[in-house]
Order: sequence, then structure tokens, then C-alpha cells
Amino acid sequence: MLRRLTVKNLAIVEDLTLELSEGLTVITGETGAGKSILVDAVTLLAGGRGSSELVRDGAERLLVAAEFDADGGARAILEEAGLPVSSTILVRRELSADGRGRAFVEDEPASVRTLAKLGERLVAIQGQNSELELADRHAALDLLDAFAGAGSQREATAESARVWGAANDALESLEQSRRDRAARLDAIGFQIREIEEAAPDAKEEEELSAERGRLLHADRIRRAGQAALEALSEGEGSAADRLGEAARAFAELASIDPRERSGLEEAEELKRRIADLAAVARDGAARVESDPDRLTAIESRLEKLARLKRKYKVSPSEALELLEKLRAERAELSNFEDALERRRAEEARARDAYLAAARVLSARRKAGAPRFSAAIEKELAGLAMEKAKLRVALTPVEESPRAAGLETAVFLFAPNPGEAEKPLEKIASGGELSRLQLAIRCVAAGKTRGGRTLVFDEVDAGIGGATAEVVGRKLRLLARHDQVLCVTHVPQIAALAARHFQAEKHERGGRTIAAVWELSGKDRIAEIARMLAGEKVPETAVKHAKALLEAAGE
Repeated sequence: MLRRLTVKNLAIVEDLTLELSEGLTVITGETGAGKSILVDAVTLLAGGRGSSELVRDGAERLLVAAEFDADGGARAILEEAGLPVSSTILVRRELSADGRGRAFVEDEPASVRTLAKLGERLVAIQGQNSELELADRHAALDLLDAFAGAGSQREATAESARVWGAANDALESLEQSRRDRAARLDAIGFQIREIEEAAPDAKEEEELSAERGRLLHADRIRRAGQAALEALSEGEGSAADRLGEAARAFAELASIDPRERSGLEEAEELKRRIADLAAVARDGAARVESDPDRLTAIESRLEKLARLKRKYKVSPSEALELLEKLRAERAELSNFEDALERRRAEEARARDAYLAAARVLSARRKAGAPRFSAAIEKELAGLAMEKAKLRVALTPVEESPRAAGLETAVFLFAPNPGEAEKPLEKIASGGELSRLQLAIRCVAAGKTRGGRTLVFDEVDAGIGGATAEVVGRKLRLLARHDQVLCVTHVPQIAALAARHFQAEKHERGGRTIAAVWELSGKDRIAEIARMLAGEKVPETAVKHAKALLEAAGE
């Protein structure tokens, strides 16, 4: 859901911020006041095409930014792109006057492609000026599957497609290796011998590096140990000598005053600890000796391990895993015909499993498509499109490990009797497209995932009166499932909104500037009355506006 939208220097919009909420929100205003500019802003945030022509004259750049609630799918997209993940998503896009653009997610640079993937998850723009979502090659199939309750069948098909694809790739790889089998066996044999000869061990490198450090600094270690030993016990005025004097003094004090016995005991304990520490220093100094031959052997061994890491780009523990894989591949190539037969059997089983799952999905689709089409046509009838026909057409595709199954789907539309069905993006007008999208969304509401922001631009084109009220009620019903933003000129729709914003343009300093603010109370009544009557608003229009709002409240 879209929580906040900020727009700066986009066309006639200089600087505005809208705080939004769930439910149905409408934006009204006179033609050219900047209503559809807000749709352009959301389109840019959803990865739409940008142009320097959108930048306000005289400005260096435009900026649009938004805060969305993030669902699991959106967070997965962020993780895949290596971007920060949280419960909200901050999206920002900038376009400069020279045509250069930048995109950001959570203030981290992002590609427009990532914005587009997020946009598919967060926003759907429905309208005559939008890139038609329903024309997308996946949209009809996704909506049909949701309507038909085929979610589990689709997941099973996608998983079996993944398994078949992997089995198919493995078989093709093995079949291709037939040509260079001998060369590959030689190469594998050499790699196995090289790794076995290196005999990498996960802990060895760390231990050898530590020993190398000790041998390189053997003289320093001996000098430091000897210095510590002399300071502790063997040098003139050592700690042991001074502590002995202190112990004798405490013994004399204790003989006079028994309360000083604790001081004597502590002094004796310190003498024992100094003796232990001196032994550690003596052992440390004696343990390390210069050994050029051992140092050379360690250097040679570490270099061999380093060459192995550079060549195969693996750690010592990963080198052991690679060794096992190479041995398995050698065994497979050494028994090529058996391996080939096994891979063919695996591929055949995976293919059969995929076809079984995909056919179950196909049956669910074929049963659901007529019901889905009929439900949409019923919705269209209430939107002043009684004679329009819309059909979800399924087309088989060639068998392959395709996650979406064995067919594609497209919406075919005939707006009037006697006209041939055509893909709806090729035949529907702008107003018809908006109402088609509304009808399909209403049918799919509650079956598809909710929580997206649906933007309807000019959904009321070519309608009025009772039909407009039906459209408004459908929008409000849809807003129970998704957040709905609607640009409208129709008062019956505006009256049914939970929130109402008005766009208006004015001049300042010789420049035209658009402003948008939320209406309530008398201001909202006045705007709906203006929509009813035009520039001159009679008292009857005000009464009608009040009646529309009262009816909407009921």
C-alpha cells in the first residue's frame, strides 16, 4: 500500500506531498489541473519510461518518491537485488533536464529494472494512459489461475518444471560430453591427481601459517622470552628477589601483629605466581629455534595450497568437495552408457511428472475459463457495456519445462455485436480499457493477493448517471481488498470515496503551479457541487452534493 507520495518539478507540479491511506481515494479537479500528473509520478516509481520532457521548465531535475508497505514478495525482490529489507520500502526516482536518470530503493542505488519488478508487486495502473497491465503475457493466466483456485496446482507444475529442466540439462550435458569424453577424462584425471597430491586440509593452512610466523620471528621470540625471564626471576633486582624481600618484611610484621598475616600470605602467593610465569617465559624462549629447512618446507606447502585456491577458486574444505564431484564425474564417464541410460530414465520420469502436474492445472483452467469470462461479462453489463463480450482464450504451447504450464492465455474482446474478437489492447478504447480493468479486478478481488495500490485514471470516461454510481460502488468494493486511487470527473464516484483530494492550478510569479489538498466538510460539498453544475453553482447543486454524500455514508 502507498503511504506517502512526494513530487517535485514534474510538469506543472512544483512541490507537493500526499499522505495516503487504505480504502478508496479520489482526486478531482478541472481539466489540466494536474490530476493525471500524479498518475505519471506513480508510473515513474513503478519503473515506467521516463523523459526529460517531464521535467518542469527551468528546473534541473524532477524527483518522485514514495513510501510503500512491503509484503513478502516485495521483500524477496529486495533481497535478490542485494538491497536493504524492512517493513516499508522507500522508492525514489530522479530525472534531469538533460535526460539522465537515477533510481534509489532505501537510499541505495537501484536499476529501473528493479523498480519495475517492485512495481509489478506493489502497483497496478489501470487507465487509457497507462501501459496496459492486462496485455502482459502473464496477466490473463495469473488472474485465471487465481479465479479458478489453481494456486496449489500451479506451484506443483512450477516445481516439477524445475526438476524436469534440471534433469534435461544434466542429460544434454552428458550427451554433449560424448564427443570429448576422452579429453574430459584426461582433464578430470589430472585435476584429481593435482588435488590429491595437494591433500588439502581445512585446518592445515591455519596451523602452518601460525608456525611460519613463529619461525620467521624465532630470534625475537627468544629475546622477548629471555627478557621476561630476567625481569621475573634471573636478573639483578628481579621481581622474584623484590617479592622475597617483601615476604620477609610481612613475616616480621606478622610476628609482631598477627593481623598482618594476610599480607604475608598474599606475598607468598605472588611469589608462586611469579615462579610459574617465569617457567612459561623460559619454556617459550627454549621452544623456538631457527630452522631454515622447516621454514622452507612450510613456505613450499603454503604456496602449493595457494596455487590450488587460485586455480580452482576454492578453499581447502571446498577443494575436498570438488574432489568428490570430480571422482563422481569420472566414474560416470568411465561407465558412459550406463550413466547415459540412467540420465535418460531420470529425464523421462521428470517429464512424466511434469506433464501429469501440468495436465491437472490445464483441466482446472479449462473448467474455470468459461466461468471467469461469464463473471467478467456480468460485471461489464453493470458498467454500461451490456453488449460487450470478453473471453479468456487458452492456447496450447509446445511441451517444455515451462513453469506456467501447457498453455498461454489472452483476453479477447468484442465491444459490439457482430465484431470479431481481438486482444483487448488492440480494440478497446481508453474508457473501455479502464472499465474492463475494473470489471476484471472486481471479479478477481479476494482471489488474488491483496494489498496492492490500484490506480484508475479516467475510469469514468464516457459514462454518467446511474452507471457512474455503479462504477463508484465497484471501486469502493474493490478498495476493501486493495488500496484504490482514482482520478475522476464524476461526482457520483467522488462522493463514494473515503478520502477526497482536489487538484487546482494557479499562477505565481508568471508561472503555472499545481497544488493538491484534501477536502472535507463544506469544501468537499462545494467541489462535488462544482462537478455537478460547472463553474456557476446553484443551490440545487449544493443540495444534490449533500444528498450524494449522505447516500454514500449510508
